[in-house]
Amino acid sequence: MKKLKSAGSLSDQAYDVIKNAIINNEIKPLEYLIEEQIAEKLGISRTPIRTALKKLAYEGLVEMETAKHTRVRMISVEEVQEYQVVRESLEPLVAKLACQSIDSEQLAFLKDICNQQQESIDEKDYSQFINLDTQFHCYLAEFTNNHKLKEFISSLRTNLQRYLILTNTIQSSAPEAVKEHYQILDALERKDSTEASELMLNHIKNVSKRFLIKPVK
Repeated sequence: MKKLKSAGSLSDQAYDVIKNAIINNEIKPLEYLIEEQIAEKLGISRTPIRTALKKLAYEGLVEMETAKHTRVRMISVEEVQEYQVVRESLEPLVAKLACQSIDSEQLAFLKDICNQQQESIDEKDYSQFINLDTQFHCYLAEFTNNHKLKEFISSLRTNLQRYLILTNTIQSSAPEAVKEHYQILDALERKDSTEASELMLNHIKNVSKRFLIKPVK
């Protein structure tokens, strides 16, 4: 962990750093987060660390066992399957609403993410592919202009991203996933909300089939 800059909220910066470390498996499941050690690494006091950990606990990424003991939560296949059931309801709605509000600049932005995903496949950089995959779904939710929907999708994607990195289940299915993204974008560009919604539902179901088979080690 790099020392934080003085600009901006220190608790927000600490939250981002710790969250990214958890998602990317730099901090392992069931590993304890020692406030003093983290504060020393980031060059700040314990108070913003404590605030960051409380936010992470609210999001379900860590569990605070006592006042002094916080550890990274384990994530199970069953838990992610539950997230996927929720995604099957919410993300087709995202695609439908996005058809009503998305503009050409936003479409170009999402296409660029897909292009970068294809590049990451070519370079066999699957960690980057997963990061871009999360960006695709989160930005699409943002482009609905529904803030609550964006929050829900972001939370779901955070846990799925963590699961995919932990289980290393992306390589063989990445080309199929990005192909489905392009198909969704094509429907969005044509303003076909019904097709966009159906394609998104199919995509989410395919994600479940492709990824929810390996237990977290």
